[in-house]
Amino acid sequence: MAAQLHDRVFRDPVHGLIEFVGENRTLVSLLETRAFQRLRRVKQMGFAWQVYAGAEHSRFGHALGAYHVASMVVDRLKLDDPVRLHVKVAALLHDIGHGPFSHTWEQVFASFDHEKWGERIVTEDEEMNAALRGLAPDLPEAIASMINKSYKPTFARKLVSSQLDVDRLDYLLRDGHYSGAGYATYDLEWILHALRIEKVHSGDDPDDLVIDYRRGMYAVEQYLFARTYMYAQVYHHKAVRAAERMFIKLLSRFSELAIAGQEPPGLDVAANLARGQTLSVHDFLFLDDYSLFGAIDRWAGLGAGGQAQQASDPIVRDLANRLVRRRLFKTIDLGDDLGVLHDLQARVHAIAERHFGEAAGYYYHLDTAKQIGYSANADEELHVVGHPRYGTVTLGRLLEDLPLGRPVATVRLVCAPELVDELRPITDQAVADTRSQS
Repeated sequence: MAAQLHDRVFRDPVHGLIEFVGENRTLVSLLETRAFQRLRRVKQMGFAWQVYAGAEHSRFGHALGAYHVASMVVDRLKLDDPVRLHVKVAALLHDIGHGPFSHTWEQVFASFDHEKWGERIVTEDEEMNAALRGLAPDLPEAIASMINKSYKPTFARKLVSSQLDVDRLDYLLRDGHYSGAGYATYDLEWILHALRIEKVHSGDDPDDLVIDYRRGMYAVEQYLFARTYMYAQVYHHKAVRAAERMFIKLLSRFSELAIAGQEPPGLDVAANLARGQTLSVHDFLFLDDYSLFGAIDRWAGLGAGGQAQQASDPIVRDLANRLVRRRLFKTIDLGDDLGVLHDLQARVHAIAERHFGEAAGYYYHLDTAKQIGYSANADEELHVVGHPRYGTVTLGRLLEDLPLGRPVATVRLVCAPELVDELRPITDQAVADTRSQS
């Protein structure tokens, strides 16, 4: 006999009470799966905790927050089932396929796609699949189509995945709260008040998610500015990017060794992934921030077994030590002109080679990051209705003349501290030359 489900209420620092009561009580069965509980062990903000001491929150809390916003949206838009149920469940499970340290993990393993893993989990994981089918027989397939963006009607899918979806609406407020970045606030309730569903297209899927210009344009601009500031000051903070790059270099070296069958022990699942083997969902669920950092501790010789378990490869051992002890790479700002990178590559590598020999490439990176407020492809574009001049117009078109519509590039050299003194004169000269040519 199936266990009786009771009301579940979470006290959340961002939204207050997040409730699974009434018609939502049955969704508790999803919370109790191994796949969902794993999100407690995946940090929401990657390596931001290396800089912002409070940024320790998990994707579990964010998933609850996205569900909460989705619940408000479906009520405000008066959606009916099954779409109503699909939006709420898709919001709850939208991050279920993320790997350790989120998007940073995908830069190491190019074949890894968190959306494809989300599809696999809802369709292949027996526990999650059974919980979904217990809510509705076709729910796994519906959520998979939400994840792969084939779901119809389009407006429902955009509530879960677009430039103004429940994911972003929660994570900006949540990340701002936990990082202490006060400029991440915006008027959530007024944005929800301005959302509507209207006929925008022709064909068999004419309705789309739109923003009422008179009601919501200023609140949306506030949200987009907040997103831009969070990228510039938090997500792309120089020390955060340095920690991310060290992690990428470390796992890249691990992957090279794994392909040769020489990887350090403790992370067999990642080694198999590096070798191109197909992972089962069961094995994937082992991957989280805790299992990764446990392995990195051992590679550094700081685990329970001490130096007896440290990695024999000197590059892995050194990078692991630096990361665990927070001996982060340093950053040299190079302005916003991407052209400076071409002038520096060979000279930077030569200096790194003098210090680190054949391992030089693991100790520096020419980094570019864009502070993005709004950047939508055709599948994510939003429409604004009631504009006094254009009538119905895409949000992207309205933002073209604002700073939000023009992503600003930040170019940096991230390198081991041993290289800074030698590199500084070269980078200063390269920046000066680039500016004189512009």
